[in-house]
Amino acid sequence: MPTSGKKRSDDARTYRAGIVGCGRIGCGFDDEPRVTSVRTHAGGYKKSDRFELAALADLDADLLDRYATRLEVAGRYVDYVRMLERERLDVLSVCTPNPTHREIVERAAESGVRAIFCEKPIADSLDAADAMVRTCREHGVLLMIDHQRRFDRMHRDAVEYVRSGKLGTIQQVTCYYTAGVANTGSHVFDLLRFFFGDVASVRAWPSSNPSPNPADPNYDGWLQFRDGPSTALQACDVKHYVILEINILGEAGRLRIMASGYDAQYEVVRESDKFAGYRELFPAATPFETPTEHEFMLQAMDHLSGCLDRGEPPISTGTDGRASLEIICALHASAAEESRLVTLPLENSRSMIQSR
Repeated sequence: MPTSGKKRSDDARTYRAGIVGCGRIGCGFDDEPRVTSVRTHAGGYKKSDRFELAALADLDADLLDRYATRLEVAGRYVDYVRMLERERLDVLSVCTPNPTHREIVERAAESGVRAIFCEKPIADSLDAADAMVRTCREHGVLLMIDHQRRFDRMHRDAVEYVRSGKLGTIQQVTCYYTAGVANTGSHVFDLLRFFFGDVASVRAWPSSNPSPNPADPNYDGWLQFRDGPSTALQACDVKHYVILEINILGEAGRLRIMASGYDAQYEVVRESDKFAGYRELFPAATPFETPTEHEFMLQAMDHLSGCLDRGEPPISTGTDGRASLEIICALHASAAEESRLVTLPLENSRSMIQSR
């Protein structure tokens, strides 16, 4: 039986990790030839010196063997329950479709793992999300959701800049996304909550720009934050290009989180050089660092190991994941009822959410 929690030479603990699901976010995204950063859980664990990737599990035996061999992972299982029983893992990554998350997370929490790193959206229903959060709390297990931009320094600095009032009172926010309200939308809603807090109400209607997944439609709509701005939600068709963008217009300037969250642009208010008596927006240096490379997954691994070291909750908790899912459920409910205004928190939501 492997010994859990080996020590490195510098006395920092090394945590044994396993992954359920060897698909795109579990292992596959790092195969893309143009990708230079680490995009997968497997790549993150392998590159971090704080984790040992001890085991993989997937129902597809061929896929499992391919990645276990390539990544030199000894433990390979078509039954994740057997992996949990045999491997004495500290951390489990859940990289399967969201309808499977509840069962896997609950079994993992009951098996004795210390932390679970779960893909978004957290679950397929609010009841399932509540059960996952409750089970992890009861067993003292850290539950971290992969809303990746929370782990990134640029995004945390941008949030602090807006929250501190340096952009002035926020007048309007517009968001653009592609590929489904639960798939890409879950990242948008979590990032919006990071900036502005909880949502009070939503309206939504089917977008004329379709999603490639009929089970996960594109919606256009409006979100009203409880203590923040009115926000427009606009979907685009991913067959033309991918986009994830948040455009924040404050009294003192404009901040754009753009390029799928890999860049930011800033404009400042100055006297117009064209219209006497008016002011305009002019390009300016972004008031925080905007690196050319972002390693969201490696930053997530650093954050996760630090939380385990210190016994602290993560910056992206199960409760945060549940809140993003609640916005998705509310948008579904509004669109299903001719754009009815739906207030949050939801009561007795029966929405079932599917996402890749």
